[in-house]
Amino acid sequence: MIVRVNYSHLRNEAYVEMHDTIKRIFINHPPAQLGITPQYDLYQSCYSEVVAALDVIFKSGYTGLLDEQDHVRDRIFRGLDDAVKSALNHFSSDKREAARMLKIVLDRYGNIAAKAIDQETAAIDDLIRELQTGNYPAMTVTLALTDWIEQLQTENRRFKDLMMARYSEAAQRPATHMKTARAATDRAFRELIRQLEALALVNGIKEYETLFRELNAVLERYKNLLARKKSEPRAAANNEN
Repeated sequence: MIVRVNYSHLRNEAYVEMHDTIKRIFINHPPAQLGITPQYDLYQSCYSEVVAALDVIFKSGYTGLLDEQDHVRDRIFRGLDDAVKSALNHFSSDKREAARMLKIVLDRYGNIAAKAIDQETAAIDDLIRELQTGNYPAMTVTLALTDWIEQLQTENRRFKDLMMARYSEAAQRPATHMKTARAATDRAFRELIRQLEALALVNGIKEYETLFRELNAVLERYKNLLARKKSEPRAAANNEN
């Protein structure tokens, strides 16, 4: 009766956002009145560990550095993209043709700067590898874009180095591990849902109908979000073929 979502595939921020929304729903549907106080208390206790773990991540000294470095590589990518777009109107037919071919490649990757950070890192690596094969190097030379591509590669490598440093820092902290906290919260939330559905079968759906509809509206939104993310790599692969 209640939508199932593979919560493990949600990024930490989206995971917390989803559960914060769910908790707000229960403000208007008190667990004590629903007969789910033990299950809800356990869920709330487990989820508090997730929030604490996320707080540790955000307080990392590398978080600000990563944000800054992400902006740097975004700016380089946009500069490269703008340079190719500009060359589409060049007076030289050779430059226009080179720009046309490079634009096809860039369009295949879409707005890389708008992707999630891990997806952006992989997309930049893939883009650079492609631009360094076949006839593309000659085209980048024709448009004087070699420095842009090398700089994008350098900034992306710096971002990966910072990310690895943050992972190392996190591994050395005796803080709550996000993966463990999320797994416990998932179990508690599933048990909460099972109890609600069992009570609806015994007492009738009418008492729970509004709550179920509100929960499903939230869960459907995140289910669709995961479906879109899953389809992105498939769409990119189809475009390459």
